[in-house]
Amino acid sequence: MVDDPALILARHVWNTGFEQLPEEAVVAAKRDILDTLGAAIAGSGAPGIGELTKLARRWGGLEESSLLVLGGKLPAPQAALINATMGHALDFDDTFDRAGHIHPGTSVLAASLAAAESVGKVSGREFLVAVTLGLDVSCRLALAAPVDRGWHRTAAFGVFGATVAAGKLVRLSEKELVNAFGIAYSQAAGNRQCIVDGALTKRFQAGQAAHAGVLAVALAKEGFTGAKDVFTGQFGFFPMYAPEGYDPTGIEEDLGTIFRCVELSFKPYPCGRPTHALIDAAVALHQELELAQFPPSWAKISVNEAVFQAQFSRAQFSTEGSNRRPASQVEAQFSLPYLISTALCLGNVGIGDVTVMDNPQVLALSDSMEGESQAGVSAGRGSVEVGRADGRSSMREATTPSGAPDKPLTNSQLEAKFRDCATHAATNISEREVGRALDFVNGLDKEEDATKLIELVRGD
Repeated sequence: MVDDPALILARHVWNTGFEQLPEEAVVAAKRDILDTLGAAIAGSGAPGIGELTKLARRWGGLEESSLLVLGGKLPAPQAALINATMGHALDFDDTFDRAGHIHPGTSVLAASLAAAESVGKVSGREFLVAVTLGLDVSCRLALAAPVDRGWHRTAAFGVFGATVAAGKLVRLSEKELVNAFGIAYSQAAGNRQCIVDGALTKRFQAGQAAHAGVLAVALAKEGFTGAKDVFTGQFGFFPMYAPEGYDPTGIEEDLGTIFRCVELSFKPYPCGRPTHALIDAAVALHQELELAQFPPSWAKISVNEAVFQAQFSRAQFSTEGSNRRPASQVEAQFSLPYLISTALCLGNVGIGDVTVMDNPQVLALSDSMEGESQAGVSAGRGSVEVGRADGRSSMREATTPSGAPDKPLTNSQLEAKFRDCATHAATNISEREVGRALDFVNGLDKEEDATKLIELVRGD
């Protein structure tokens, strides 16, 4: 590769219009917008959102871009910050499973909405192109360095997808977009220590990526400069963030032909994606053994050594909570004993289950949950075994998780998820408005002004 990927990607973004998008990419982008929007609606009242919004409103500024659900306008970077933080708050947003479980949608959608309002009257087709390109770039960069070193990859890679989406809507030139990539690189950040410690910065980091992308585009438009060899330069992104190895050649593979948004997964449960296959197994056991009528008396999980060490051999959380009895929403979203116990006892893991963690049956099973290390098992795989007091027991293997591209959620399931998310919004969103939002996203390519979507999810 002679040129830095920044230039190659900038050309790709500049040369791509709606006519160049395959139909499957348009469909995938609409599904991602709907799923991400639903996650943001449900996350609008999550811990941390109120505090962040209160500060931003106090600081004020240009009334340029809207806050989802909560209403009011702020400068575009601040609106993107809050909306993307909402979208990641419940860990219910999309996932690119092929490259370290990044969640590209929330930063891309928030940056797109903020930029579209700052530009004014962006068509649905323009909006779809921006979102599709932003998702594509985030995923391609993540594929080039798939090893998780402890960076919060959603933020570290997502900042570039947010930059692409906002840059496309603001109509940056190739040169300006390369500068924007360089400016975004100066703000690329985020780490996984917040997950270990159950901290609210997990959700905030996705917001930072959206904020940084919008800011990078605005600065580039004004002539501000950033690094040119953004990704492969001596101190570029890949040498600095992935020193143990990376391969940028794949960034160009099928560029402009395959848009990686077609490979995204959508979550059926509001928690860490690597837990989903095991939760699927637990839900199946709940049904098989009729655990609603005959509650489980014991359970055991087999996982790989790394997951076993993190979840069972030491305390995962350093706060007042424990891996067995999470004390915060973030802790609940990443506690395997708690999540599997919830699925076994209740037959599902829903938004309420990671918001209020006080079910005595669930907590008792979580306290007694056994774990074992299983050789040759990849992260997110393994098995769940459960028994009833009458001696009946069963075991299920964790395979492909629900929502993956080869085990996708149907359109009906995505719409049901969106409706459920709306019931958890910080303010009331009527069933009529929910229906209108669904119709709007499904017909987005025919809409004259994509930002009208915001009015449909503003609430009372």
